[in-house]
Amino acid sequence: MLLSAAFVLGASTSARAITVEKVVAVVGEKAILLTDLRKRARPFLTQLAANVPEGPRRTAEESKMYSQLLDRMVDEQLEADAAVRTNTTVSSEDVDNALRNMSGMARVTVTALLDDVRQNTGMTEQEYRQEIRRQVLEGKLVSRLVQERFRITEQDVERMYERVVRQERAVRQYNPAWIVLQIGAGATPARQAERMALAKELVARARKGEDFAKLAEQYSDDADTRPKGGDLGIRAPAMSPVAMAGKRGVMAPKLEPVVLELEPGQVSEPVLYKDAVVIIKLVSRQPSRYTTLEAAQREMVQRVKAEQLELAKAKWLKDLRRRTHWEIRR
Repeated sequence: MLLSAAFVLGASTSARAITVEKVVAVVGEKAILLTDLRKRARPFLTQLAANVPEGPRRTAEESKMYSQLLDRMVDEQLEADAAVRTNTTVSSEDVDNALRNMSGMARVTVTALLDDVRQNTGMTEQEYRQEIRRQVLEGKLVSRLVQERFRITEQDVERMYERVVRQERAVRQYNPAWIVLQIGAGATPARQAERMALAKELVARARKGEDFAKLAEQYSDDADTRPKGGDLGIRAPAMSPVAMAGKRGVMAPKLEPVVLELEPGQVSEPVLYKDAVVIIKLVSRQPSRYTTLEAAQREMVQRVKAEQLELAKAKWLKDLRRRTHWEIRR
């Protein structure tokens, strides 16, 4: 944790006190003071206090937050210096427009947005507008930097769409069913081969159109699901919010990747799991909000642009740090 914000030096004859503020970072000829850092940290401290109980964990989170925030403030000073060199400015109208855009996306009025910020972070309207001003300035600087470099191709958009759909699949709930063919601990190679051969036969039959539920009722060794045609009920990927909150069951770590690769109606290849051979059918999956690439084209273009901007910004800031003297003082 950073030390106190100031110390006092006694004047020898007049007994007057001179307050000297602690410098926590230097960027070029500019100093970042501990009082500024603490002021910027206040909203984050409010959120930590609301979400993390007092104790070692909160202390560690606060220390991490201060370190990350100070690093960010160094970048902001580098950006402010670059703005002066390039005559890049942010007007009050720019900030007003940004606030209107944000409130529009949240479907609330600007007044309601500012009230929500004040209640959740403790930031005043002036402090929040200053934060928005910094973000708008950064956007202008980076956009100017890369505006002639943008070359968004169809392949870029297609790859982004595929990635987004995969990421979304990793949180969508699904309904699997299975057939479990027990091999048994210490089974002979002949027994293992016999069970695997039957599993492959059942996969082939199911893929040709036979009712998977009836096959499960006839062949599955899992007493709990056999009467239900192997139905395992609604499950969720282990890292999805509903699963992490304990609201949905999950598949075993070895089996989840198998399910995530299936489309509704598809049947997996046989999988060795514990002392059994398992066949999984994906009965259904929660619908995706992405129907086609064409329907999501605008969003994907914006995602590609944002990603390219972020990469360009990181490269630009790294170059600014390389060309400017800066240091963080502990």
